Amino acid sequence: MKSPGWCMADEIHWERTTCPACGSADEAEFLHAPGDGGIEFRLARCNRCETVFTNPRPDAASIARFYPADYAPYQPRERRGGTLRGLRDRLFGRAEKSLADRIPIPPGGRLLDYGCGSGRFAARMRDRGWDVCGMDFSTRAAETARRAFGLNVIHGSLPHLDVPPGSFDAITVREVLEHLHDPAAALRAVSDALKPGGHLYASVPNLAGWGFRAFGPAWSALDLPRHLTHFTPTTLERVLGECGFVVLSTRTRGHGKWTAGSVKRARQINPRWWAPIARVRFVQSALTTWSEWRGAADSLCVLARKPESVAGESALRRAA
Repeated sequence: MKSPGWCMADEIHWERTTCPACGSADEAEFLHAPGDGGIEFRLARCNRCETVFTNPRPDAASIARFYPADYAPYQPRERRGGTLRGLRDRLFGRAEKSLADRIPIPPGGRLLDYGCGSGRFAARMRDRGWDVCGMDFSTRAAETARRAFGLNVIHGSLPHLDVPPGSFDAITVREVLEHLHDPAAALRAVSDALKPGGHLYASVPNLAGWGFRAFGPAWSALDLPRHLTHFTPTTLERVLGECGFVVLSTRTRGHGKWTAGSVKRARQINPRWWAPIARVRFVQSALTTWSEWRGAADSLCVLARKPESVAGESALRRAA
């Protein structure tokens, strides 16, 4: 890790870590990539479970410095649609919609949106019929979700005293696990908060997708150092299984803004001959749509379930 001339780097407490998925200390260097403030970060890959993670990284007391007041997920925003996005939604359905909306809503069904950010997704799930509660570790995000959508929002993270075991029928964890210092512990806490048979919907950046293969260190979804763990379908499904979940379905979803961000960063880091073409918004949208059709888009979406019993777990695994 290099920190050339950025005074804030001196205020950060850095830590070396074992694999956040399995705890192994056996790792090898995977990649160096630039992040905030011109700092170059080292990514390692676990030799045991193949999970990629940022190492060294800011410790839990320091990471909040990398979440400024204008951090995008904390801002209320309206969804904008383009021609290709509208066509994709109509013909194929977005991965998030097709998976999150597949969760059956029992009478009085309760859903926790863990890491709710500005609250837009939680409000959509409430409109679908869920009794929704949001949760976010950011005071600013919690206040925004309450003000913009009238949501009940818990400030903090799981486990939490206000979330007794077996409280929820479903929990959504969207673009959150990659931010956590201990995603496996968080998934175990999610399992504890779910009722037996409850559902988990999770999404994370997809390190196995076309975006990372095309842009490498310039891939915007690396988002260093905020993203601490970098999942593939294999590594995410493995940690979900080790935390007691049965994976029911996996999809990928494209983000036009992520593609645009990757193009911009690639032009800055290592300009290529195709850079002028890739700057065109229609081209970016086409690449995003193509990667989603290929099942190799930037976001990895997973629907999983907590078994009702040991026997139920065996049956679910056979069905999956």
